[in-house]
Amino acid sequence: MKTPQMWPEHRRAIFGSGYEIRFRSVNILDRLSPIMRKFTLYFLSFSIGLLLAGQCTAGSSEIQIMAPLRPKYVAKGYTRIYLADFSVSGEHNLDRQVNININKEIKETLKSEFIDRSAYAIEDLKIEIPPDRKPEEVLKDASFWMAMEIQDRGNSLILAGAVEFSNHEKGGLVTERVTNPRTGTQRVVTSSQERLQLILGINLLLIEAKNGEKLFEETFKEEEVYDDITNVSLPLFYDLFERIAPKIVGVLVPYRVAGSRTLLQP
Repeated sequence: MKTPQMWPEHRRAIFGSGYEIRFRSVNILDRLSPIMRKFTLYFLSFSIGLLLAGQCTAGSSEIQIMAPLRPKYVAKGYTRIYLADFSVSGEHNLDRQVNININKEIKETLKSEFIDRSAYAIEDLKIEIPPDRKPEEVLKDASFWMAMEIQDRGNSLILAGAVEFSNHEKGGLVTERVTNPRTGTQRVVTSSQERLQLILGINLLLIEAKNGEKLFEETFKEEEVYDDITNVSLPLFYDLFERIAPKIVGVLVPYRVAGSRTLLQP
């Protein structure tokens, strides 16, 4: 029997998964043709890979975690946030009579979130966009914010934005299998179905109250298609806005996002 020091040079087969196989005895492999030798190495490595994969799958479990995220903008020295009115626009192609006060719903939700998750004092700020100017231009105009009556400008931030809330008809064909109750025969039926597409986009701006200059800007957007619905209701609006609200608060406040991880058990 050979000692480890007398063994021939190891032959290695290294694979994408990161596992390494060493063949200590090479006498049998040396007797094979190059093609058969290569085939044998691939076969052995493939078999071992399947065995390891089966063990990992059999001993795995999924757990739910909450991952902490840092604020996107570090606001130092500020103690107060003014929530300005949001400029709202959008196209209403399917439901033309949307009876939802978008600005009111957004501001009340954000105020509640900031109070619960931060130490900022939250104030309301009423604004009016001149009809002859575009909201995007006005919100970035420093002179517009300097004309506002804001107390304690040195320690205050202004949170403002432009909102797009649109609904569109998203028609489509639906195929289903129906059964005749008398004969029991089945057949495929294709019919048209009305679907409602909702789009909610918010262009958020963070303004320094001291000089009216923009400190931060980001756009958030969510959309969803709903089957057999033609009317835009408040729950549908919140189905989209609840995905965006934590991200808006997360610009200034640390928050946590839900996720899942798979643990491999030995």
